[in-house]
Amino acid sequence: MTDRYVEILGARLRYRREGHGPNVLLVHGLGASLEIWNWTVPALRESYTAVALDFPGFGRSEALNSALTPDGAARVILAFMDALDLQTTAIIGSSLGGGIATLAAGTAPARFTAVVLADPAGFDTGLNRLMRLQTLRGLGEITISLARFAPQLALGFTFHNPRRIPVELVQITRENAKRRVTGRTYLRALRTSATLDGIRLESVYAVRQSAARIAAPALVVWGDKDAVIPPDQAEVAVQTIPGAKLVVMPGTGHVPFVEDPETFNRALLAFLAEAVDRAPASVAR
Repeated sequence: MTDRYVEILGARLRYRREGHGPNVLLVHGLGASLEIWNWTVPALRESYTAVALDFPGFGRSEALNSALTPDGAARVILAFMDALDLQTTAIIGSSLGGGIATLAAGTAPARFTAVVLADPAGFDTGLNRLMRLQTLRGLGEITISLARFAPQLALGFTFHNPRRIPVELVQITRENAKRRVTGRTYLRALRTSATLDGIRLESVYAVRQSAARIAAPALVVWGDKDAVIPPDQAEVAVQTIPGAKLVVMPGTGHVPFVEDPETFNRALLAFLAEAVDRAPASVAR
């Protein structure tokens, strides 16, 4: 796919657009980039227009301080949609991107035809111990260098089976970590939403409040071996989002769409076929 750029709220953001059909917007998680969807987009492009972006400060997008708050994150997504003339879209979010997708879909419910959340952040306070320690000044700055010098090790806690970590993802992680803005944004975003005790209560409140306003069909997918965000938060998510469905993927960690893309894509396409393809043409364009 060809990299494209658009200015959003004063920041230049990178994105890729591929395929034909109803729109599907993909939002990556903390420290990742749009390439994390390389195992998802091929399954979408035959029937959908897949649009993946680098959230501000990650990948090759410029940083944007206002994007680090819940309201600011939602504004980025909606402004991006406006810039690309995505009047309506399905949205898929992973980890922090799942929280951001929830915030956007709850802010402007009529603009989203479907919501898919993969191990989303923000539905409760539980969080991986290493990430909680990274909220401490000094320690966080030391540990983020791990992704630059030992990307395989840095990715290890996001996968249940380290043997399933794609070589391509290791290289992507190493390249992303070379950009100083990525590390700075990672820590600023983490410290804005979490403390040593876990996800901040105000962040949880913002995500849950938005989740309750989602009007589109919603699917929550969770790896049952997630070591980053406890899998029991899946129940909180489906109980908070009206009518949400839950798929638990056995033997996978925090990024089940990469660790077991076949199973994830099968569930995703079945859900979208029902949620998006059957929506009125005026909505699912």
